[in-house]
Amino acid sequence: MKKSILSLMSLLVLMAFVTSCSSDEPSGESIFVTEEEKNMSEFDKWLYAKFTVPYNIEFRYRYQDSETDNYYNVVPAEPYKAQALAILVKSLWIDAYETVFGATFIKQYGPKVYQLLGSPEFDSQQSIVLGYAESGVKITLFRVNEIDLDNIYVNLTDAFRDHYALPMDLNYWYFHTMHHEFFHIMTQTRNFPTDFNLISAGKYHTSDWINVKDDEAPMEGFVTGYASKEPNEDMAEVFSTYVTSTDVVWNQILDKAASESEEARDIILQKLNMVRDYLNDSWGISLDVLREEVLRRTEGVYDLDLRTLKY
Repeated sequence: MKKSILSLMSLLVLMAFVTSCSSDEPSGESIFVTEEEKNMSEFDKWLYAKFTVPYNIEFRYRYQDSETDNYYNVVPAEPYKAQALAILVKSLWIDAYETVFGATFIKQYGPKVYQLLGSPEFDSQQSIVLGYAESGVKITLFRVNEIDLDNIYVNLTDAFRDHYALPMDLNYWYFHTMHHEFFHIMTQTRNFPTDFNLISAGKYHTSDWINVKDDEAPMEGFVTGYASKEPNEDMAEVFSTYVTSTDVVWNQILDKAASESEEARDIILQKLNMVRDYLNDSWGISLDVLREEVLRRTEGVYDLDLRTLKY
């Protein structure tokens, strides 16, 4: 009986020792590499370091059915062109906002997902969809495969340049679009004053805005043809157009408006002031300081190496 008790005690001690050892945390990195880690390209690692870690942003460039609207036939983005656009987004969009407002602003309010697609989408009126923001979380950008790395071009001089002319204007197709979609995220987070809706009430081209040309829109008090669609797009276009336009381009828009009437010019300026006040009062953001930083970075786009990932 005594022997049995001792044997039982020995067994309990051994079990306790084994249990305590099995609960110890590993002292170093795991020797097992996950399938996801094995499949990460150098570009994936760069995206993780530059977008995910500092800002909690997922940058998706691989095609996923669940991430696209199956109503449209679209193709995946070519990786090396997706890489170029990622470098542009980081330098000209994220870094601009971080420089002015800090990394916390981007982490808290920036989109959580960027989705790239190689080809465009066309809406019901057969106009090209430049991009869209979903529920303040995700921004999708199109036409990535049409980026020509040997002919990078940013239009900073002509307000009414043909958007389909070559070389492709990155300012129109991407930078303008990113600011436009982000403004939607901001107004989805903190409401824009409804008084804006009254400025051009009765003048919007809800069903035929596609027929309003950019060089005609200012004469009706809109900065672009798309701005004439409805108030939400109008205010986002005022923001994105002003932020990405040099004084030369912005004055061309105002001069075109004034060629019709001083009232049309004043309407555009009234809308701009409302956007400026909204950003200042609701977000503590200076529209003009942001614009200055965006333009400074945009003018330096030709100095960027879009083929090399730099840490």
